Amino acid sequence: MSDQPVAVIAGVGDGLGGAIARRFARAGHHVVLAARNQERLERIAGEIASDGGDAVAQVTDLRSEEAIADLFDRAAGLGRLDVAVFNAGAQHRQEFLEIDPVMLEKVWRLGCYAGFVVGQQAARQMAPHGKGTILFTGATASVRGGAEFSTFAAAKAGLRAISQSMARALGPKGIHVCHIIIDGVIDMPAIHERFPDLVAKLPESGMLNTDAIAETYHAVHCQDRSAWTLELDVRPWSENF
Repeated sequence: MSDQPVAVIAGVGDGLGGAIARRFARAGHHVVLAARNQERLERIAGEIASDGGDAVAQVTDLRSEEAIADLFDRAAGLGRLDVAVFNAGAQHRQEFLEIDPVMLEKVWRLGCYAGFVVGQQAARQMAPHGKGTILFTGATASVRGGAEFSTFAAAKAGLRAISQSMARALGPKGIHVCHIIIDGVIDMPAIHERFPDLVAKLPESGMLNTDAIAETYHAVHCQDRSAWTLELDVRPWSENF
């Protein structure tokens, strides 16, 4: 086992998850990338390696408790778990009267249940060392349910509540838990492909830059334990809130 600190990033793609992984790799962490798309994970891991970092790809269905346990078993074999980030996407938008209740459960399982399991697995490895950071990616829906976002809001509000409970339970054990609300449109390839008209209407720097968000995640991890942040929000300068 290496002495190199390990960071598990659960929910990695070409947007925020990839940016977070790169930031912690630059800080010297051995990064474990988790998501369902093997090709994308291996490509991002290769890019991190090309930049001089250490990264491994672990194909993981975050809706599965067994798959998450396997993910953290692999992380344990690489070194001491220092950081765990839950960044799984579970965005769903639909008119309320048309939502199949099964969809509510599916979105909740990825956006909330998976966050609980990831947080619990991480805390079990961190507690014996008396240190570590667990970060949860939130959204506007964490604090406000939009008319067409019932399923997403249920998952995100639940994740926020779990984060609050974990922070109170784990802080005395030396584990820093923080929930980070992303309030705005993230500048990533999928947004440009799916919503070109929206992107065209936004002013310069009107979308959240993924590297800038990742810098915030890393800054929270580096906080002195005498002044830990439980929750923060980030948004573009032009965003209404």
